[in-house]
Amino acid sequence: MIKHIWTILCERISIDRETNLLSYLTCIEEISAKQFPATHQILSIGSIWHTDNPGIEVLKFKVTLTAPDSSEKNLIEPKDIIVEKERHRTNIVLRNLRFEKAGVYTFKIKFKQNNAWITASEIPLKAAKLENG
Repeated sequence: MIKHIWTILCERISIDRETNLLSYLTCIEEISAKQFPATHQILSIGSIWHTDNPGIEVLKFKVTLTAPDSSEKNLIEPKDIIVEKERHRTNIVLRNLRFEKAGVYTFKIKFKQNNAWITASEIPLKAAKLENG
């Protein structure tokens, strides 16, 4: 069975070509804007998954965003992934993500298990209006 280990929200993900080591750069908890709606140029979501059956199991996942008004939209739903090793990384880059108003937004990482979508992780992100000052 595929299990979600952890997920992180950051600006950039860097993978060293020689060692395959990975760095999550500028982790994000809050963004600020002078006015809303506002667009954030780049956000990245990195996740680690584990399976006991490498080469056999298929990972089907998606990322959704819940707005402060509780509306939810799909951000990305990649094609199915055959998990070739015990550990598998998924790295998603979201460009020009629009935030309609200030408040707390929640990124949800969901994966399909037994034909049902399971929420594996929820990451809150506060969108705040800059105060004049």
